[in-house]
Amino acid sequence: MAENTGYSLLAGGTDLMVKLKENMLKPTAIIDINGFEELKGITVEAGRIVLGALTTHTQLERSEIINRHAPALAKAADIVGSPQIRNKGTVGGNMVNASPAADTVPALIALGAEVTLSSNEGIKTIPLEELFLGPGLTVLKHGELITIISFEVSTYRGCSFQKLGKRKALAISVINVGASIEIDPKTRIIKKARIALGSVASTPVRVSAGEKILVGKCYSPELIKEASEAVAEAIRPIEDVRSTAVYRKRVAKVLVRRALEEAWSQITCY
Repeated sequence: MAENTGYSLLAGGTDLMVKLKENMLKPTAIIDINGFEELKGITVEAGRIVLGALTTHTQLERSEIINRHAPALAKAADIVGSPQIRNKGTVGGNMVNASPAADTVPALIALGAEVTLSSNEGIKTIPLEELFLGPGLTVLKHGELITIISFEVSTYRGCSFQKLGKRKALAISVINVGASIEIDPKTRIIKKARIALGSVASTPVRVSAGEKILVGKCYSPELIKEASEAVAEAIRPIEDVRSTAVYRKRVAKVLVRRALEEAWSQITCY
């Protein structure tokens, strides 16, 4: 890998094979990495959920660990493409493809996910939201590979994923939202909040304007409404064949509110 500059890596191949067929890529070599068993699987290590980059969307969707600790991620994985795509497509490959509309990414950002990048030069870990530079573009350097995605386990955190598409299946998102709320169990004050949106910009975005309104306060419908409106005001949506910018702004407010309400409902039993 270090010597060949024209290669492509083959994981699930659900994006790569399309690009090859459409002559969007003409690699000098294709390197199949499916034999790397250490890049597969879902585990809990030192209070963090660890996903191997070759973990498939079907494995995410069906994982007992994910459904227990991060149901929003299971929900996002469940609506990626078709069953065939979910069976082959990998969480790491989905990130490297860097689609602004990727469904699992906002859910993972809301969970505070970090990605580990490995190469001959060493290993480094960055917040997931810092991986993306634009459509199809990431900070990955030549010879670097995503090996691990991980996020903290938290008892007092709720997380939700919401999506709007033009149809119920095989739909590229018009907009998608991941949101999480974590509370202090003694005071029930919100101590952490994360809100991420996809398909509203050239990359998935984390919206701090809404997060800042929530942190340090107790939950109320009025607070959720205020945070949702702040998110809609802060974003500058793209326009494309799926939606206008104006419509995306309107829908963002609704989906963020739903996501925050659902996230809160997951922790009200504590």
